[in-house]
Amino acid sequence: MAAFRIIRHFCIMLAALLAAFFPDGGAPAKAAEPVTVKVGAYEYGVVYYFENGKPNGMVPLLIGLLNGLQDDYEFQLVETSSRRRYKALVDGDVDLLLLESAQWDWQDYAVQFSDKIVTEKDVYVTQSSTAKTDDPFADVTNQSILCVLGFHYGFAKFNSDPEFLKQSYDVLLRYNEKEVLNGVLAREAPIGIVSAGFLARELAATPGLGDLITVGVQPDAMYDLVSVIADQSVIPVADFNQMIEKLQATGEVQRLWQELHANTSG
Repeated sequence: MAAFRIIRHFCIMLAALLAAFFPDGGAPAKAAEPVTVKVGAYEYGVVYYFENGKPNGMVPLLIGLLNGLQDDYEFQLVETSSRRRYKALVDGDVDLLLLESAQWDWQDYAVQFSDKIVTEKDVYVTQSSTAKTDDPFADVTNQSILCVLGFHYGFAKFNSDPEFLKQSYDVLLRYNEKEVLNGVLAREAPIGIVSAGFLARELAATPGLGDLITVGVQPDAMYDLVSVIADQSVIPVADFNQMIEKLQATGEVQRLWQELHANTSG
């Protein structure tokens, strides 16, 4: 009987010690839920576009790479537009915008910029028949130019204000790059500006298009694409830069970017 009391006392003491050191009963610690990071994207070149009704482009691909790299954050795509993106970021509808230029009217907003991710350029296009008789790229600002509403262009010092563009230049605004290219082919204006990525995708998808258009040798602009991160974002810029650095080191970011520009998938 004495032996039973000793064993019982030992068990009680052991249980008390376990409760003190393991208040959850000794169960394995539960991993913290990842922090959701809302990634804004709008239709532009091969950065973000729709194919067969589904989102495609570098932004969805980068989101996949970022989520596969770590477990602390879960990056989620949130669609916006080129004109709404500023308000969406400062209002907290999105935490960051992937693949954006620091030159595109961010100076009055409480944002920070990540390290460079990739580089893009915008090019002038005209009908090949026009290029045979004239030099349409000699002075583009003295001609009608088809541009995308809300986009920023080098010839206008990246001022995207529609009224400024219409008053200062003979600019015709369209809603996307496809409308710009179609407008050039329909002779709505002699010059159009599209991103190199968009043009590469269109050339691969449309046999014979290369014979119908001529591309200017000098681009309208070349610029680094970064991530624009709101000051109040759930992810610090330093954390994001570390992730991008790791992805860059694998070569996968540049490979995907080059693949999208070559449009090897057709």
